[in-house]
Amino acid sequence: MDVKYINTILETFNVTLEQFGVNNIKRCNIQKKNKMHVNLDVSTIICFQGAVQGDIALSMPLDTAKKLASIMMMGMSITFMDDMAKSAIGEISSMIAGASATKLSSFGVAAKINPPRVIFENAEINGFETIAIDFETDLGKIELNIGLNI
Repeated sequence: MDVKYINTILETFNVTLEQFGVNNIKRCNIQKKNKMHVNLDVSTIICFQGAVQGDIALSMPLDTAKKLASIMMMGMSITFMDDMAKSAIGEISSMIAGASATKLSSFGVAAKINPPRVIFENAEINGFETIAIDFETDLGKIELNIGLNI
């Protein structure tokens, strides 16, 4: 996968989180995985189709997910991940994926995104080589997984 595509997704990740007041976003670790799998408490996955095939997944500890859902829900206190909190977590991944797809189109790469899936388990998402980037934020750890075939 071309680094310009990865950088495009990283940029939209940072900009989207910053729009919601998430600060001190620091890239901590980058690893290459042979396939996309997630193993943190809460993950939200967006599937890309068209000229872009694969997925982007945000994976995080439960505490981080609750804080992120709270921000998405205008500061509402989140004590457990109900359907509304899951929807909020899914929405931020949709925003990141949508902005990424729009920017990828400027490179002549057409992409369609599907609605998000939110899961609470370890899972193999796809068989594409994946770049996993760990971020530390004011909310806690968020792992961004990019497993796309472009």
